[in-house]
Amino acid sequence: MGLLLLRDFVFDGDDTWEDGEIYNPKEGKTYSCKITFDEKDKIKVRGYIGISLFGKTVYWTRVKKEKK
Repeated sequence: MGLLLLRDFVFDGDDTWEDGEIYNPKEGKTYSCKITFDEKDKIKVRGYIGISLFGKTVYWTRVKKEKK
């Protein structure tokens, strides 16, 4: 599809990528975003307007490839 969903993040040196943006294709809007490593194969993605208090968090889990 070629859609750019995440961009312009800066790694804080610990476990968080900050100061980026996330695009929501259903709404056609872009939001401020930060990404935090939650577990080994899971990240917490927080999109927000203005400050992180006003936003939504979703968790993304890495898909494991099946061995053939």
